[in-house]
Amino acid sequence: MTSTDTSRLSESFAHRWPTAICATLGSWAYSFTWNTVSVALPHMKGSFSATNDQIAWVMISFIVGSAAMTASVGWLSSRFGRKQLFLFSVGGFTLSLIGCGTATTLEQEVIWRFVQGVTGAPLIALGQIITVNAFPPNRYTMATSFWALGFVTGNFFGPVAGGYLIELYGWPSIYYFNIPICTGVFIAAAILVPKGSETRERLDWFGFATLIIGVSVLQYMLARGERLDWFESNEIIVVCIISVTLLYLFLVHTATAKNTFFDRALFRDFNFTLGQLAIFIVGAAIYMPLLLLPLMLEQIGDYPSLEIGKLLFYRGIGSILGLLVLTQVRDKFDPRPIVVFGLLCNVVPAWEMAHWNTQILPFDVIWTNFLSGIGTSCIWAPLNRIVLSKLKGKHQNQGFAMFYLNFDIGYSVGTSWIIGLHERYTQTNRAYLSENVTLSNELLRFPEVLQKWPINELDGLAALEIEISKQAAVIAYNNCFMISGLLMLILIPVCYLFKK
Repeated sequence: MTSTDTSRLSESFAHRWPTAICATLGSWAYSFTWNTVSVALPHMKGSFSATNDQIAWVMISFIVGSAAMTASVGWLSSRFGRKQLFLFSVGGFTLSLIGCGTATTLEQEVIWRFVQGVTGAPLIALGQIITVNAFPPNRYTMATSFWALGFVTGNFFGPVAGGYLIELYGWPSIYYFNIPICTGVFIAAAILVPKGSETRERLDWFGFATLIIGVSVLQYMLARGERLDWFESNEIIVVCIISVTLLYLFLVHTATAKNTFFDRALFRDFNFTLGQLAIFIVGAAIYMPLLLLPLMLEQIGDYPSLEIGKLLFYRGIGSILGLLVLTQVRDKFDPRPIVVFGLLCNVVPAWEMAHWNTQILPFDVIWTNFLSGIGTSCIWAPLNRIVLSKLKGKHQNQGFAMFYLNFDIGYSVGTSWIIGLHERYTQTNRAYLSENVTLSNELLRFPEVLQKWPINELDGLAALEIEISKQAAVIAYNNCFMISGLLMLILIPVCYLFKK
């Protein structure tokens, strides 16, 4: 090897890691905001005088915007270049942080969160692509694990940092915290990230429009369905017909047209095709506890935000430990059993949370979140390797975009569905429990019960009403956690359908 070759190799190595760190920090900023907002939901709920299903729109609008943009990441990165799209994403995401922090109404917050989802979505797919391409192909697993480690660190650092920030400065500070980091990423990306190639490929506007509008209308239906009593409402019937029609047109168009939004050649890879179903279920099920748990800890356990952040902190510790082990294992083992192990590590905590009562002990939250964190890390990188590692060039842009689009859609559908189910379960359980509050119920005549809830006094009835509402909410949370666990359990046999 000549001195020139050695110099080029050294220069390449010196450029790889700064580029990978810059791209990973962009994904980190997205992950941090995503996770800290879940801790802030109880405070936003009070600030905006919103109910559970209303405040859920802070998460839903973000995911809808993210799904809309993720779908077009493949075309946009090919058309304008990865670097240009990454810079646009970082800059727009930074502006959205200011808008979200200064919002004074729920409507403003929801709009800015939608903008945040649109501008921030490319930070995930492009962050991983840029990191992977900074290293040789034989180091794909290492590069993916490094990116995932940075991404998961946002999950790890977000809840506890968010808890401190909210306690000291209020919930808007969780947005302001990220502004200096995003500014640094923008400057570094402008210097380090390679420009990449640009094409003049036309966008399949019909495919794009039918997919995005169809998914958005579906999301609207899921978010509004519980409040409007589902198909008893003409509005829900109309939007359901619109959504199904548009998504059907998208599938038919993709299968038959010449110029399609997603290249049909992607689906010749069996692992990639099956992976779309797997990542949809993972998106729908695995983050349900992350949305429900802060609300449950605040509503049922009376935990302050700082304590909630500390408890959720252990999920991040588990994720980081899992990823550190995976970086050592790399390609030595079949990734399918690792994914199954990760799913089981999420099924067990979901089963445990499905049996919690009103006395939520800190240790129970710690060990379930820790184990869930390990499981999540064991799912993400190996599943990523199974589904995406063989994609190259144009198919790499489209494949990564579709992978994260299906994840976003799954997460969005799962969020809307589980919030609706929680509201319904709460109302149903409350009705069943209230039926037993009668003078003929002998249990209410025990001295211990009469001392705590004297039903012949107004104060006693009011206290009993509060307890019934609390118990009804706990059972609703239990049911939702059980559903999350069952979905992940169903996915286990699917893992062994993947080819080695």
